[in-house]
Amino acid sequence: MSTLPKKAKVVIIGGGIHGLSTAWKLSETYKNENDIVVLEKKDIAAGASGIACGVVRNNYFQPAMRELMAHSVSVWESDPKAFKYNSVGYLQISPEVMHEDVASIAKQQKAIGYDSEFIEGEADCMKYMKNMFSDWQAQGITSVLHEKKGGYAFNKDSIKALEEKSTSNGVKVVKGVTVTVKLLQVLKQTKVLLSAIKLLSGLAHG
Repeated sequence: MSTLPKKAKVVIIGGGIHGLSTAWKLSETYKNENDIVVLEKKDIAAGASGIACGVVRNNYFQPAMRELMAHSVSVWESDPKAFKYNSVGYLQISPEVMHEDVASIAKQQKAIGYDSEFIEGEADCMKYMKNMFSDWQAQGITSVLHEKKGGYAFNKDSIKALEEKSTSNGVKVVKGVTVTVKLLQVLKQTKVLLSAIKLLSGLAHG
């Protein structure tokens, strides 16, 4: 385990995508070495961030997510090589039971200028899919939402890139740290900013 600094302006618990994204963004404001410290109990991407599927999309039913996810896609596009990001787009291929919900997503994407194409009707959907995949045979598809942006990333490589971007800006990442409830109380008393806190049996879960 690396030596813990005696003081910091920001302490972030958890070295997953939330913790390291927060560290990277805050390092634009807190520019001195050790202003920001990330505490991780194992290693970066050791928790959910390391096993996520890596799909990058703007395809959620909650309207409040739309602009947030559009911004997220732009961050992935800002350095695809480092993030191991592959901009191949995203397809939602749906039967009639999902038509209304997918149409709502398409409408919201259009409203914010997010590049996507919405195809409706079984015959048109079949034609559209066959233009991409000549052996396409699926029946009963009545809507296709084709996001021209989005794609997928290799998540552990992406998290490593976030760590490198953060540490190059002076962020200190300390691994192998057990964060107890007592330590959390001390941090709160000293008014240290806590971001991405996740507790499991009194331990921080990265």
